[in-house]
Amino acid sequence: MFLFTTPPARETAPRSPVVDAIRFGADRTGTGFDYLLQTAQRESALDPKAKAKSSSASGLFQFVEQTWLGLMKQEGPKLGLEREAAAITTRGDGTHAIADPAMRGEVLGLREDPKVAAVMAGMLTQRNRDMLGNELGREPNAGDLYVAHFLGARGAADLIRLAQTQPSRPAADAFPEAAAANRAIFYDGRGAPRGAGEVYAGLVAAHRSVGAPVNAAPAFGTDKPLAPVQADGGAFHGLFREPTPGAVSSTVARLWRPTGGGASRTAALGGFFPRSTGAPEPQPAAPAPEAEPAPTLVEAPLPPPRPASLGGDASRATGRPLDLSRFSLVRRGS
Repeated sequence: MFLFTTPPARETAPRSPVVDAIRFGADRTGTGFDYLLQTAQRESALDPKAKAKSSSASGLFQFVEQTWLGLMKQEGPKLGLEREAAAITTRGDGTHAIADPAMRGEVLGLREDPKVAAVMAGMLTQRNRDMLGNELGREPNAGDLYVAHFLGARGAADLIRLAQTQPSRPAADAFPEAAAANRAIFYDGRGAPRGAGEVYAGLVAAHRSVGAPVNAAPAFGTDKPLAPVQADGGAFHGLFREPTPGAVSSTVARLWRPTGGGASRTAALGGFFPRSTGAPEPQPAAPAPEAEPAPTLVEAPLPPPRPASLGGDASRATGRPLDLSRFSLVRRGS
């Protein structure tokens, strides 16, 4: 109904600080907003203070402590968090620590700051994209990147290969720590271990419909429409927009492209879709009105003459004109 017309104004949905923070993280890092939003919805149901019961994961994107400290050490200075990054030391085994308990609590508490967490998630996604792309020899899709968020880039590459080569092998055998912390993913309702193919399919399922997970470059322009955070829902998001920002979808392009009839079809559209040249569109000639058929005269029979006994007029029988001189016009009501 509102495909080519402006819908009536309606009350917009209230803005969400969490969604705004995710949008900021996407713009700051060049990571797809749809991907970050879907990941946060899946990890924490958009609750910045969510905490896992079976691991140290916390915050909007459920960062475990070691992953967060490593990211903060490397990426914190880019965000103006030099003091926090400087407090982190790296041990010989590659793990990270903070000697001061108060500072440690402060740094780990930043996982519950939606804006900081969203930027860190975007940076982690970019790093995973590069590492996973090198491992797989192809561009990772949104589902692959979520597996990397879940298992790390190297773990994601191992699971993807295992799902391709040995899909029925129990994934818990290859990832015992992850399986212990996420039994619902690695085991079915009866406690039987799931195969690597089934685990991979379950992890990527929620991200199959997500568009490009990583933009070509950070975008600081106007935000593109997004179905999940608009009051209108997602019915027309995919119709008018492709995953590539600024593109018109192929569906609408097909609707606008003349099919059959050549120039005659284009002329029939008139000025409905104006061209960019500014030249006036040829308007179709109005069809000439059809001439109404000439009325056919039908000679109707005359009524029978009035009988002479009732003062009939003989002229009706003879066809002579009636003498009106003996009649006078009398105005009613006079």
